[in-house]
Amino acid sequence: MTNLIASNSDPRGYIQLSGPDSRKFLQGQVTCDMETLTTEQSIYGAQCTPKGRIIFLFKATCDADDNIVLETHSSVTDIALTSLKKYAVFFKTELKDISDQVESKAVPNLQRLRTGSADITAATTDMFIPQMINLDALGYISFKKGCYTGQEIIARAHYRGAVKRRMHHLQLSATEAPAPGTEILNADGRAIGNIASAAQTDESTIEVLAVLADKASDCTEITLGEQRYSVTHLDLPYQIPTGP
Repeated sequence: MTNLIASNSDPRGYIQLSGPDSRKFLQGQVTCDMETLTTEQSIYGAQCTPKGRIIFLFKATCDADDNIVLETHSSVTDIALTSLKKYAVFFKTELKDISDQVESKAVPNLQRLRTGSADITAATTDMFIPQMINLDALGYISFKKGCYTGQEIIARAHYRGAVKRRMHHLQLSATEAPAPGTEILNADGRAIGNIASAAQTDESTIEVLAVLADKASDCTEITLGEQRYSVTHLDLPYQIPTGP
């Protein structure tokens, strides 16, 4: 069983930005404060659409020459590169996919899930605003930095308490993990959210991170596809913010 869990990992993608404007460019594009990135300190962030929807998540590192590498889910590498390049033409920065040059060290999906962190994949890009997957609790968002793409929507959700969906950790008796983005229905067949991440615990149990409408956050039963499941709510390793 350990082998099943350990092997259930998604490969990573890597995008390198080089050039004197790389950090300045990203500062106007992503949710985290790029000024806090150092050769010793990596940071986590997201790029969002103008409507505040997450395009991709990343872990950023840099070297002594300020070349910046963004590690992301492999399925969104091309999407991320295309999105960044739309804005990069105005800056002295070069972007390229270096995934084939980096030895990937993927974290098992279950291990990542149990930290309360859901990845963004090709299936879930442009689906969630950052607070829906608890990025404010995970340190992906700076509310003190200047403007960036999508910032107005994200800040409004933060300061006005307008987040009506949040991510929760659930356990289900099932033999197969649902795909990210799968719609979640309640007992009456009404849509109440989406799967953000899922992983097999053993042959008969899965754990999921589910983005649920507030009014359905205490659900005891859900439907995925044609199958109905009883739900056990598990604790997240952090508190979901309730206000600014």
